Amino acid sequence: MYAIENYQKQERFHKCYKEISRFLRNNADSGFNEHFHWGRLDWMMAHPCLDVEMLPKITVFKDSGGTIVGTALFDTEYENGWYVLHSVSDEKLLRQMTAYINDVDSAPTIKANLNDIALCKLLEEMNFKKQFSEYVLAVNLSHDLSYRLPTGFCINEQNAPIDEWQWRLVIHRGFDHDGIPQTLSGEAAEAEKHLQTKEYIKTFAIKNGEYAAHCGLWYNGGETAYIEPVATVPEYRRKGLGKAVVYEALRRAKNQGAKRAIVISEQDFYQNIGMSKSSEVVAFVK
Repeated sequence: MYAIENYQKQERFHKCYKEISRFLRNNADSGFNEHFHWGRLDWMMAHPCLDVEMLPKITVFKDSGGTIVGTALFDTEYENGWYVLHSVSDEKLLRQMTAYINDVDSAPTIKANLNDIALCKLLEEMNFKKQFSEYVLAVNLSHDLSYRLPTGFCINEQNAPIDEWQWRLVIHRGFDHDGIPQTLSGEAAEAEKHLQTKEYIKTFAIKNGEYAAHCGLWYNGGETAYIEPVATVPEYRRKGLGKAVVYEALRRAKNQGAKRAIVISEQDFYQNIGMSKSSEVVAFVK
């Protein structure tokens, strides 16, 4: 049996977060864990929609030496399902992890990468049914990353100060929300400061001081960078700005040592800019 430790407190950046982030950095570059990059954890923890009250349900599993070998966690909203991530394909570990999820969730959905043959086989044996899937798309950074900007637009310089209001506005409008972004306060506002980290590469297409498109890219060593999010405001779409901000972010990560980048999406946009299927993630429903 592996030792089980729950996430302590309803606190985003507790020491448990640091342990899980370190585990993901060591084990999520590729293979059957690639659908939950450490950047996804960081974006989740900084997001105002995080289901903070459910954080104590996140669990890590440790071997006899105290090393994390698996984690059961959710992504932003608890009701969207569980992720079972592990560094060893030990059947006892996988059974213990799925049993834990069954104990805390009466009707669980578990999202598993089809490359994780042992976990998928176990879930089918436990009468979980495949319901829907999503893709992890990837691009090798030896790909041509040149782009052209329309007249009047520029890309922010790498070390230039960022207009935080414009940054929030381009994401808000780029995801088709009406009005202006809600002003965050308290715990959510404090969590958003985490997005200031240098590990979150931010590129913007700018015209007359207005941010028209944005790409966020998470990278700090290793092979793989993670794209989250990409947004273009409605009136500037179909001008090549999305491709420009993504390619510029990829170029900056490549210069730091990244070999590939991934995104979790089925949008044609990503395939049109050279990304292709790396793996498939299936929701198994009890």
